[in-house]
Amino acid sequence: MKQYTGEMLCEKLAMEIWHYPMEQWLNWPAFIQTASFLIAFDTELTMEGIFTYLENSIGHYSPNIIQAFRAIGDGHDADILEEICKYAPPDLMRGEFLDGNYEEYEITCFDSDHELNEETVKKIEELNSQLYLETDFDLWELLYKYLDEQIMML
Repeated sequence: MKQYTGEMLCEKLAMEIWHYPMEQWLNWPAFIQTASFLIAFDTELTMEGIFTYLENSIGHYSPNIIQAFRAIGDGHDADILEEICKYAPPDLMRGEFLDGNYEEYEITCFDSDHELNEETVKKIEELNSQLYLETDFDLWELLYKYLDEQIMML
């Protein structure tokens, strides 16, 4: 592990974490979990957005992702995600989605899959606009620094 910098470790994890089920990640060292959950969150939001995140299985790990933000010193994004999850609890959103009995590869619409009112949707969109992906905040710099520190302590 000592041969890696925080950035190198993130690059390696980004390629390899998908070979393991997320529940297995919980058995990994805390700093590896932190990086893995933040990489997965970033990937989901970049590819699909906050509403898909809330209904996909990764949403179940929101407490771990919130904890990961806090571990690297990013309380702002932790607070924002925590607030979003109060408006639309991921496990509830996932349950509603799965209760839809869709065919494989069927295209669905978030609004028709869930019972969120327009005000709640707007609030989630407003909160989402404050997450690091929508601002100039560099999450990766914090994560790399955190990992560098963890690696040095090994």
